[in-house]
Amino acid sequence: MAILDFKEIAEAHKATGLQDTFELFTRDFLSFMGYKVITDPDRGADGGVDLIVEERRTGVGGETNIKWLVSCKHKAFSGKSVSPIDDANIRDRVESNGCQGFIGFYSTLASTGLSTNLEGMKDKLEYQVFDKEKIEGQLLHSAKGLEIAERYFPVSLSEWRTENPQPAKIFVEKPSLKCKVCEKELLEQDDNGVITLWQRKRKDYEKEKEHFEYVFWTCRGRCDSVLAQAIRAKTNQLIDGWEDISDVMMPTIFIKWVMSIMNEQRSGVVYSDEAYESLKEFMLQVFPYVSRHLTAKETEHVKSLGMIPSYLGGLGYEG
Repeated sequence: MAILDFKEIAEAHKATGLQDTFELFTRDFLSFMGYKVITDPDRGADGGVDLIVEERRTGVGGETNIKWLVSCKHKAFSGKSVSPIDDANIRDRVESNGCQGFIGFYSTLASTGLSTNLEGMKDKLEYQVFDKEKIEGQLLHSAKGLEIAERYFPVSLSEWRTENPQPAKIFVEKPSLKCKVCEKELLEQDDNGVITLWQRKRKDYEKEKEHFEYVFWTCRGRCDSVLAQAIRAKTNQLIDGWEDISDVMMPTIFIKWVMSIMNEQRSGVVYSDEAYESLKEFMLQVFPYVSRHLTAKETEHVKSLGMIPSYLGGLGYEG
């Protein structure tokens, strides 16, 4: 599914004062890709040229400079592909402007007919087509590309960032949470694993306070089982409770965690020094992923958790 809505860029043939925006976007995109802009966009008669860029190629035989004629076609509002009529006489335009290659820069797609024409000219000149999918793919995979996307597609990028959250740059070091068994980086996996809190068994629930001995985080499944077996082999006086790390990374759940821990401390719940230090480390490493908006999926998940009572691990039936 497309992420960037090219309709955010004003139409090219309506005199609104913004009709040059798509050409300016083309210039900035190609500069970002490493091309040197030779001829900037202007509002005069363009003679079939929107801009000219230069590519420097370095090889065994030295450096070669290739000039590309760039043709911009902004048809996102009609949704139609770019046809041979829209981009006609390509070879003549390229050669008459002293260029060696052609770049089609389109907010939709090249039609089958245009693609066939270009393929037929490949022995005479080089060509490239940047359609909406290729443009989007380049922009969303680098910090510089995201800067350009934010300038020309502010609404689309804001929505995309909400649904694809990145850790906030709060600390000098990058957040890290490695599995206590295999040492894989949990924060870089689709499944962030589980955090397990081990507490002492209690005989008298009215007089004895909860006492947590260990806090560990591991990959789900085998690593979790290996660690559990190691602890149970050492002592049978502990019981465990766990939580999905991906759940704790949701802002709503994280703040619930913080409040629960504060309430526990107030009520006399005990953490061993080791457990307390581990819990602090966990919360510090997870927090950069928390300081953000909820994604649409997480919002629905929080609603679902609200229907589950708190004593079963949900958010409901409190207060």
